[in-house]
Amino acid sequence: MPAHMQTSPPPQAILHPTTALWERLRALFARVIAAIGAPALLVTLNLAPRLRTALIRQIALIEILARKLLLAEAAEHAPQAQRGPRVVETTLAASRLYTLPQTQRRTRSSARIIDLSNPETWPARFALAIPRDPGTVSDRCAPRIRALWGDAPRPAPAERARGQRNSDAFLVARRAEALRRLLHDPSPYVRRLSRARRIGVARSRQVITRYAFKAPRRFVGDRHDPLLTVHIFSAAVRAHALLLDSG
Repeated sequence: MPAHMQTSPPPQAILHPTTALWERLRALFARVIAAIGAPALLVTLNLAPRLRTALIRQIALIEILARKLLLAEAAEHAPQAQRGPRVVETTLAASRLYTLPQTQRRTRSSARIIDLSNPETWPARFALAIPRDPGTVSDRCAPRIRALWGDAPRPAPAERARGQRNSDAFLVARRAEALRRLLHDPSPYVRRLSRARRIGVARSRQVITRYAFKAPRRFVGDRHDPLLTVHIFSAAVRAHALLLDSG
């Protein structure tokens, strides 16, 4: 077909959609895992400080890129923000307002058994890491109200994991496993981010700006796909403009 009769540009000229960026990010994650080891292997290592720092830098870069892609998709699903005067909402921790008596407290479910050789059993949830809104009152500054029925005993702190579950290797491996779950199916995380108040309905310009332009402390490039970071940052910039224009 003659060039002047083509109805669509060749594949290499098409802008990178979010789906293609996700595939490229999965490929980057696969290369990193091939280099550092799968989460089940990482947890068995005794990490030296320099190795731990190098692993965290690799994982942190993919985490930041993944959050930017989540923002790019959330911007498409975010509802229109209400125009006009906004009510300033002060968020207070519920635990600071009152303490339920011992008989009314919700009993903790038994701790889930963690098999270090099976990452599927790990409590690994990808953190959206939405920045704190400067207008929100922090818990330490929030007023505290004592229970009317007297001093109720404080809830027992959750039992901390022991041994390898507290090791640096497990913490690094758990972040890698959380990333794997996110990349396997980003849609639940997109919905969570689009419903987040400071990203979705009650949008905060400062929070969205900080989230969109967050950069790693030290850049770790990928020689196999050197433009991936540029393309994902561009998607985040477009999402930032979309959210602020419609907010």
